Amino acid sequence: MRYRWNIGSLAWITHRITGIILTFYLIAHIFVLSHLKDPVAYNKIMAIMKNPLLKFGELILFAIVLMHVFAGLRITLLEFGISTKYQKTMAYMGALVVGVLWIIGTFYFLREVL
Repeated sequence: MRYRWNIGSLAWITHRITGIILTFYLIAHIFVLSHLKDPVAYNKIMAIMKNPLLKFGELILFAIVLMHVFAGLRITLLEFGISTKYQKTMAYMGALVVGVLWIIGTFYFLREVL
């Protein structure tokens, strides 16, 4: 039997994968911050964070957070009884909102680089 992929299953997989990525990021983030007790080390790390490559990484992280949030909102609405016939519309609207917010956020994240 073959599995038929649809927009709902892709949104579900996106939510799970972004959740795993965010879990690993959060663990790494807490580990790094817990080792920055020295003000000199903190200033060094903040100087490194202005690197354009790391700014691009922040943009990717921002996209992952947005995808996770809107996929979670879609799942929450489905759990509260919104009909599954609106599942495709919710997924497309969520993707549109994620895209718009990501473009707006790009200007914020890249203002130091440009």
